[in-house]
Amino acid sequence: MIQTCAPSTPRVLIIDPAPAAFAVQELERFTALGLAPTVNLRRVTDPAVCAQIAARWDCIDIDGFDTEELVATIERGCGYDALKCRAGIPLTSDVLERATADTLDQPLRLVGRAATGLDTFDLDAARALNVAIRFSAGANAAAVAEFTIGLMLDGLRGISRRSAALHAADWSTAIGDLPARSLSESRVGIIGTGTIAREVATRLASFGTEVWVHGSTRFTPESAAGWPGRRTESLSELLSSCDVVTVHVPGTSETNALLGAAELREMRPNSLLVNTSRASVVPEEALDAVLRETNSGPSHACIDVFAREGQQFDSPLAGNPHATLTPHMAGMTSSAMRAASTQLLDEFARFYASGK
Repeated sequence: MIQTCAPSTPRVLIIDPAPAAFAVQELERFTALGLAPTVNLRRVTDPAVCAQIAARWDCIDIDGFDTEELVATIERGCGYDALKCRAGIPLTSDVLERATADTLDQPLRLVGRAATGLDTFDLDAARALNVAIRFSAGANAAAVAEFTIGLMLDGLRGISRRSAALHAADWSTAIGDLPARSLSESRVGIIGTGTIAREVATRLASFGTEVWVHGSTRFTPESAAGWPGRRTESLSELLSSCDVVTVHVPGTSETNALLGAAELREMRPNSLLVNTSRASVVPEEALDAVLRETNSGPSHACIDVFAREGQQFDSPLAGNPHATLTPHMAGMTSSAMRAASTQLLDEFARFYASGK
């Protein structure tokens, strides 16, 4: 049951709590901060954890990705002082305007995401409406870097597709295209220079891999000093020179369609593309088309991010035999998700201690 209005206690709407048993600890800390949680149980899969939460806090069951359902929940609850999520829920200008309406007992003041990336949030609208935005920068960097290298190994060695062939009792297909290229003999190009990109470069050093890096104009020769990789002047230079290209940039207007069909065709024939950043950076339709060509661009791609995810998942790549797909799981390790939640809770504590 959703909590009735109680304007004396700041309420926080938890769109998706921390995973597994750590959810209860997270909610206890929100409570210790003087907040009254209302918890969405839609993505809590453990019945025992659901029961523990329902016994102690007000609960709802909504689709947090549905903007109308989200707004209706906020309005029905007479507003929330804060909102917390893990997934990239659509905080559009309309949602933010309605969540901050002065007709609500508690207009929204704070939004926190226990993850990196804010591309589904309208940050300009949040600033205009004086809504503070907090997130867990870098908390999952090691986990994403580790997973990225796992995708590289799978893409180069064909691990998952060979396993699928053997499950179908097809030995001939399983041993096709052998011998495979190793990571140590490949040149890897990293697009992006943030925490995750650097973690990937550092880990590749242990394989003896040659690493090239391309970043924004801020990635100058001076800032590249000490990086475990060679700085490239242009994106074209990196794309045309590397056997593996991995993308680690945020989803922004500047990076939208950064690797479209033309850029993908600049990649070496029989190269590998890995994208664990955002789907908008490598449009799925363009990638699907280029992967089906035989004379240019990558011959395989490993993709962890999609324009439509969750129960609404739909992608042209789902029918492409040259693509390995994973369900946006790169940062989903227990330690990374716990760290993201802890980091965000610290941000909430600072906000309520200072009032801003």
